Amino acid sequence: MIGLVSTVSKHWLNKACPATVLVAVLAALTACGPSPPYSPAQLQEWNQRKADQGPTFAGSPAWQAHMADVETALADAGVVAVEQYPAPYTRWWAPDLPTPAERSLSIGTESLPVASYWAYSGSTPPEGVTAPLVIYEKKLPREQLRDRIVVFQVETVPEAMGRLFSIGHEYATEDFGADLPSIADDQWYQGNYVTRLGRWDEVLKDSGAAGAVVVFAMEFDRVEGLYTFPLLNLGVFGVPGVYVDQDTGAQVLAAAAAGQTATLTLLAWQEPVEPYFYTAVLPGKDYGTDKDEQVLLVTHSDGPNLSQENGTIGIVGLIRHYARIPQDQRRHSLRVLLDPQHYSPGRHTINWYDAHPAIMDRIVASVGVEHIGQREYGMNVDGFGPTGRPEPWQIFVRDDPRLIQVAIDAIETSGVPRTELRVPGRKGQGRWVGLGEVAVKRDMPGFATLSNMSGYWGTTAGIDSFDAELATRQLDLLVMLIDGLN
Repeated sequence: MIGLVSTVSKHWLNKACPATVLVAVLAALTACGPSPPYSPAQLQEWNQRKADQGPTFAGSPAWQAHMADVETALADAGVVAVEQYPAPYTRWWAPDLPTPAERSLSIGTESLPVASYWAYSGSTPPEGVTAPLVIYEKKLPREQLRDRIVVFQVETVPEAMGRLFSIGHEYATEDFGADLPSIADDQWYQGNYVTRLGRWDEVLKDSGAAGAVVVFAMEFDRVEGLYTFPLLNLGVFGVPGVYVDQDTGAQVLAAAAAGQTATLTLLAWQEPVEPYFYTAVLPGKDYGTDKDEQVLLVTHSDGPNLSQENGTIGIVGLIRHYARIPQDQRRHSLRVLLDPQHYSPGRHTINWYDAHPAIMDRIVASVGVEHIGQREYGMNVDGFGPTGRPEPWQIFVRDDPRLIQVAIDAIETSGVPRTELRVPGRKGQGRWVGLGEVAVKRDMPGFATLSNMSGYWGTTAGIDSFDAELATRQLDLLVMLIDGLN
């Protein structure tokens, strides 16, 4: 079932139409009708192009190229009222595929593997910095950090916090809970600890430390390309830092305990950039009148790898779908919003919503679109990589019986595997995360998607992490959710 035909959506909401019959109808219409506005081949092509451009950090050349592709596709689909709302900042960056001259760590004559860099940490001179190693402890006097390379240790997710991830759901496919790996929760915890839980950037800022090494309790393949998230504070904190895996970390910790000296090199650059919020409208039947109502399709436009974030591509597919429906048959206008502040320092320092009250007055519902077509990652005989299974996917919905049923029907009809439905308004189902909070904060109907994120906190997930068939089914499901808002 590839590319829903819009006229069917009104029928699947009719409880007299069984899901099995609906699947057959959809298959027949797909076979006989025009080519779909999104297909596995089309989604593969779009995502391959994004992967080739590299991580789309806001304002970077890759982000600019990707936004140009997305904006062209949306313009071709017929959007109007395009606005680019500025979100300038100073971007810090280091090469994702560095040479030893650009990034290295050595103790004595031995060069040690560096898995990644501490984003927005700092930069060394070309020759690097050489200083004694010291292991960080919470009560260590700050003066003992001065002129030292400070070694931080991240532990695995504590059992008590791990239980926080074990939350219930309203509904799930039969295969959702099959062998769910704990690796996703652990990688999230360790990656977030650096700036969110440990606040180690604040420890180092103005400390006079020469450098920093963060030792993770993970294998090299899991730490490779790991990107600092979230960046809660604005700007660079001024101490260059690198990330190492547990095996390299054991050597570093032993050297620090023995009072040895290390040399650290991290070349990085800063530049002013001017990313922007992009917004546009696919007009509905009442567009341009006081009766116009709009559904917000929102995603982030920046991220460290292919599908965190490829919600932009998902929205292109959705807009192309609805553009094939005559305007006088579109009950709602569709408002696209692409937010560039996902991975930038300070995170969401600009409130686009409050800056656009007239637009928000017309928004009657929202749909957050994230993490399309992700393959699950895990450890196997070859190391850390795709397991061959779909990444578990979550749908969030407001606590409304009709919308809950819409979502259940959409999950069952689309056939998207390993999917759960959460209603955060109900006890025991967690809280709204990602882009679902738009609906909650403004008390409007809404849905949002998210994934388990087993391998998407770094820069290494490329086109091999993308499943075009899965992405197509997920967009089919999103069409059903949007139609269910009518």
